Amino acid sequence: MPQSLSPSRITELFFSNNAPLDSERAALNAVTLKDAEYLSVLQQRISTTRETLEALLEEQTRQTKDIADAKALLNPIRRLPKDVLIKIFTACIPSRIDDMIYAFPGEYDSLDSKNAPWVLSQVCASWRRATLATAKLWSCISLAMDKYVNHMECIFRFSILLARTGTNPLMVCIDADADFSRHPLLAMILPTSSRWTDLSVTAPLLSFLPFNNISHALPLLQFLDIRVTGAGTSVGGFESTYVVCGFEYAPNLRWLNLDDQTEPGLTPFSQWLRLPMDSEKVSRLNAFTTPSDAASLLEWHGAKNTKEFCLSMLTYPGLLQTVDVPTIRHTLLQNLSVTEHASECTPGSIAELVSHLRLLALQKLTLIYKEGSIILPTINHDTTPVLTDLEILSDPPTILDENSVIDMLRWTPRLRHLELAVKFTTPDIIKALGDVEDEVFELIPCLETISLMGAEFQFDDYGHVITEMVEARSRTEHEGVAFRFLEEVYLNEEIGDEEIWEELCHGGLKVFVIAT
Repeated sequence: MPQSLSPSRITELFFSNNAPLDSERAALNAVTLKDAEYLSVLQQRISTTRETLEALLEEQTRQTKDIADAKALLNPIRRLPKDVLIKIFTACIPSRIDDMIYAFPGEYDSLDSKNAPWVLSQVCASWRRATLATAKLWSCISLAMDKYVNHMECIFRFSILLARTGTNPLMVCIDADADFSRHPLLAMILPTSSRWTDLSVTAPLLSFLPFNNISHALPLLQFLDIRVTGAGTSVGGFESTYVVCGFEYAPNLRWLNLDDQTEPGLTPFSQWLRLPMDSEKVSRLNAFTTPSDAASLLEWHGAKNTKEFCLSMLTYPGLLQTVDVPTIRHTLLQNLSVTEHASECTPGSIAELVSHLRLLALQKLTLIYKEGSIILPTINHDTTPVLTDLEILSDPPTILDENSVIDMLRWTPRLRHLELAVKFTTPDIIKALGDVEDEVFELIPCLETISLMGAEFQFDDYGHVITEMVEARSRTEHEGVAFRFLEEVYLNEEIGDEEIWEELCHGGLKVFVIAT
């Protein structure tokens, strides 16, 4: 703007409708002419600069792409030997059937083109050749039967998958909520049974009947997982006379899992399932069943070498619940875990079973009570003569008969590890653990570890009582007689006299305080 016009004058003209004076008009005309010429020069310079900038940006984009392309071509994966590449591909596939059952049940679908190995075969020609040439990548088969509405499409894809497995051993996982006994994929997978090493089937009971067609055709099977789903006794039209005998021949079976997920429980496994007749290698058993069924499993000749048995008790409506459990003698079982859930079984189911067992090699016994009363088994010197680890757990913490615990501990002199997650109403058990008679601890003299992390205490001064017991068991000798002393204590809070605990820790005791 011309210097002859002050800012206040310019503001005055803008805020009014008055015309500039003649002298002011002349100055403004001069500005218009002069600045128009300068503006033209600026526009030309801007145009030139913009062209230069666009050229530089294009060059930058080109250089960035060249660098990215060069890095892609130099990527080490292009130089990987085929065997290393296949090893990486194999890591994309579940290596154990446990991964399909527990890690992501129902999520890994072998017919989904977005999953490995299909997606690996679509990257490039070399990857496709490596993928198609490796039968192991296609040998982990997980079928989510409820998804396959379009039978033609799934049949086509599944036939390709089976062809690519070659003669490789197969891990097979079949999952469904609806009956699939007439599904065409089942007819395609059953003829491959001689190659199955692992099999997991989660389905209504009626879906298991077609497996009768493969009896005597499971020579490689090592893992068998049967999970029955449904909603009652009329599930899928399964008649009481039906028997599933397709798994009778499995001479190499090592792990058997039986799980009834029906609500309420349909019928005990012993009434509809024939167990393998020639298997003597089963080292691990898992089952959701009744005490009498659990006893029959332990009596089954295929379980004579079983070392681990994980059991959850069930009660079946309409069945007599007072069936006697026979006395069972097992010479190799080392680990027994039994769960009793108040909503699923009759209270005392654990006691009914364990009281009738004679487990000569049992080292660890875990008794779990969920949302119900605690009824402990009655044991004697023949029940668990070499037991070293005992866990009595309740969720939520529940009151138990403390005299029954003390009686039980009298028959476990070799116990090394004890965990009690229960509700204590008196100090009797804790005090009994610290009592000495005739220079010997009355209960479990060899105790090394005690855990009270999940326990609740409803008596006064429990911290002092626990401290005294731990202090008594932490002495390396008592009146000149050497004892095995307590090494580890697990608590859910700091208790008792801090100085005493510090002294015990200096003496070698390890104390772990873990809030639950």
